[in-house]
Amino acid sequence: MSNTEKMLDIKDLSVIYKTDLETVYAVNDVTLSLEKGATLGLVGETGAGKTTLALTLMRLLPERSGKITSGSITFEGESIVDLPEAHMRKIRGDKIAMIFQDPMTSLNPVLTVGEQIAEALHPIHGGGRHSAYGAAFGGRTAGRGGFEGPGAG
Repeated sequence: MSNTEKMLDIKDLSVIYKTDLETVYAVNDVTLSLEKGATLGLVGETGAGKTTLALTLMRLLPERSGKITSGSITFEGESIVDLPEAHMRKIRGDKIAMIFQDPMTSLNPVLTVGEQIAEALHPIHGGGRHSAYGAAFGGRTAGRGGFEGPGAG
């Protein structure tokens, strides 16, 4: 697989949380890649580093305690480890996003998943609910993949 086909390429990534009392080695030498259009699921026990890996990808590690100690993260051919925060904000939410682990506080059972994703994208893309929904699903038809658009029902 050539590097141009890769949307995400992580090599030998290690992340720690360091406090005055201890150092937690949260992610250890992770290497993975993701091709454009592919789907990747991370599965593991509590404390395995799934959330830390996602937070690292989005550059949302706690400033005081979280630190990348080694490795690289390339997204769409660009290293994101040292990108300026202003550039990272353009990527975050628009190209890389995360649904946090606790579904009772992250997803509202009264709204469809599609409506909730569109709601999260609305501040980024502007426009109305239908415009944000189109951005969320790349213009795909409402209902595809079990997601219903605003007003569907």
